[in-house]
Amino acid sequence: MMVPMQSNPAAATRLIVVAAVLVVLAAAIFLRHPISQALGRFKDAGIAAKATSDVSATFGKHRLNVLVLGYQDDEGLSDAVVLAHLDLDRPTITLVSVPRDTWVHIPGHGHNKINAAIGLGGPQLTAKVVSALTGAPIDATMVVQPEGAKQLVDAIGGLNVNVEKDMDYDDNYGNLHIHLKKGEHYLTGGQVAGYIRFRHDPEGDYGRMRRQQQVARDLLHALGQPSNWSKLPRLITLARSDVKTQLTDQQLQALAELYRSVQPDDVRALTLPSHTGSVGDASVVFVDDRWAKIIGRVLFAPSAPSQDTVLVANATGDDGLIKTVIGALRGGGWNVQTFVTQRVADTTEVIGSSATANDLARAMGPVKRGAGKDTVLRVGSDLLPN
Repeated sequence: MMVPMQSNPAAATRLIVVAAVLVVLAAAIFLRHPISQALGRFKDAGIAAKATSDVSATFGKHRLNVLVLGYQDDEGLSDAVVLAHLDLDRPTITLVSVPRDTWVHIPGHGHNKINAAIGLGGPQLTAKVVSALTGAPIDATMVVQPEGAKQLVDAIGGLNVNVEKDMDYDDNYGNLHIHLKKGEHYLTGGQVAGYIRFRHDPEGDYGRMRRQQQVARDLLHALGQPSNWSKLPRLITLARSDVKTQLTDQQLQALAELYRSVQPDDVRALTLPSHTGSVGDASVVFVDDRWAKIIGRVLFAPSAPSQDTVLVANATGDDGLIKTVIGALRGGGWNVQTFVTQRVADTTEVIGSSATANDLARAMGPVKRGAGKDTVLRVGSDLLPN
């Protein structure tokens, strides 16, 4: 057992973002268990079940895009920006992380890092910026405070995490002390917050976002364990107390009913393709505008695409990019069964004449078209992120 870290609200911000996304999942798992009858908040779960019989009546649509923002009042910045796509018919969740240092245009305020938007105009302004970046409509926002994050992990008695590397960092001024060893460890809430906050390696924010996604899956797995069922009333209360959202209680209950049988494989996570750079003396992140828009079209569309099978051929020479492409396609409801690797090609091409091929060509933007019986998306080096 590692020595517990001292509590630090700023260090917990990213974890409460994960907690906010998992509130619905925690409630859903809880509804499987008979003791849910003892929790007043969910005494009308039957109403939620009835509401889910007509998704359109409850939500007005079959797909929801929810922007989740970690926020601390004293800093005036969003410490994490996650766009969650909820496909209510399947149901699945796809989480898209937007680097907090992404350099963007903020309407009425010029260019700045995306994390400044919430302090300049609240979550609605951040939603406008993210929508402009991805082209995706945003249906609701969740603004989450950091304090409940550490409590969430501590309430389940800790979390089993496969720490990816040795981590040693001390900041006495910020009261932050991270000392973790590589390998599987049962971590306290403070240690998990430190694991997610750590950025003092060459990967910086990119490694931090990957670890956030890792912990999201670990939390989901832990919440599904029978040993934690009796703790779920407390977990839900903790998470909900630190979340401000435009979703109504009826909608949250309906989501809980819809997602009560969700599996870890139905929760996907990816990050917008980007690279680090600088503006003046500031270190910033430049998101690839083409890929932000492509992901916006293939993942966040208001309706499901045609369901002919799509074969993805990786002709980019970049294995990391193709995982992002497939994650976005599958999260958006495209029927991608598998993918193959081909020698590097200069040009991206959509092959086939089916309705799916036509939809795919529109989603990918101006691309070469080819004839063929099957629908194939060959991603070439021309779409490597700038």
